[in-house]
Amino acid sequence: MAGTNKTTVLYEGVRERIVSGDIQPGAILTEAELADEYGMSKTPVREALVLLRHEGFVDSLPRIGHVVATFTVQDVLEVFHLRAILEAEAAGLAADRITEDEIAALRENRDEESALLAEADGADAYERAYELNVAFHHRIGRASGNRRLADLIKRLMEDMRRMLAFDPRFVEPQHHMEIIEALQRGDRAAAAGAMRRHVEETKARLLDRF
Repeated sequence: MAGTNKTTVLYEGVRERIVSGDIQPGAILTEAELADEYGMSKTPVREALVLLRHEGFVDSLPRIGHVVATFTVQDVLEVFHLRAILEAEAAGLAADRITEDEIAALRENRDEESALLAEADGADAYERAYELNVAFHHRIGRASGNRRLADLIKRLMEDMRRMLAFDPRFVEPQHHMEIIEALQRGDRAAAAGAMRRHVEETKARLLDRF
């Protein structure tokens, strides 16, 4: 395997573990330990850590290694401020563009969320609920017809995933249903408003954890 490919494998692997909460904020990462864990030399490990540092996932600790970046109340406020703006805009645009097939997919998503909420049991159910929530928001982002807007929403959802690793509650499916109904009516203002309320309620719940 080429060095560049090794760097990519390690970067993506460690990044996913940080985003999912498997590696917690404040954890110390050293080149030697990661090289041993992934069976690689220190060179691709060093390169991967540089990439993670540039994205803000880790901070350098001179003579020690790297520490997984923590997030603060300000980080939560910033992420959700942007989400409220961008996702409300995406929902408004999607109200004019979304297809019946996309509406059906959103309803199927919401139905599975409801079933999970009724049978909530353990980490597997929580992980699936999170996946459904991400898929819901990504689909609306794509339905906006603005690729760059959808990409920004995707990145913000990844930031949020780290934060929600500390929140054991599921998404309330009724919030998603209100958004779906507004989209189906083609009501831009209602879709944007429903999305904004949903994001703000999620923010308020998460801030209670701090």
